Amino acid sequence: MPANPEARNLAVFCDFENVALGVREAKYDKFDMEKVLERLLAKGSIVVKKAYCDWDRYKEFKATMHSAAFELIEIPHVRQSGKNSADIRWSPSCARTPRR
Repeated sequence: MPANPEARNLAVFCDFENVALGVREAKYDKFDMEKVLERLLAKGSIVVKKAYCDWDRYKEFKATMHSAAFELIEIPHVRQSGKNSADIRWSPSCARTPRR
């Protein structure tokens, strides 16, 4: 039994392309994933961290996400619709992640 019965296990599935676009549009010097993780850790323990993106297009964010221990899932950009397939890829990941 956990020391804190209120403790929660969290899984983070990030459509990172949306984050990267927001960071670029806001003209931030850098993106600090650690601040995001601090807020999440206040809610519980993070047991899964996956980030979905066309990492070739957003190379400048790879080191930040890798150092934050995210599994980087490559989602190639698709021109026809203007949208990538991140939603299609992360939805099954969410469904397959066991509830603990």
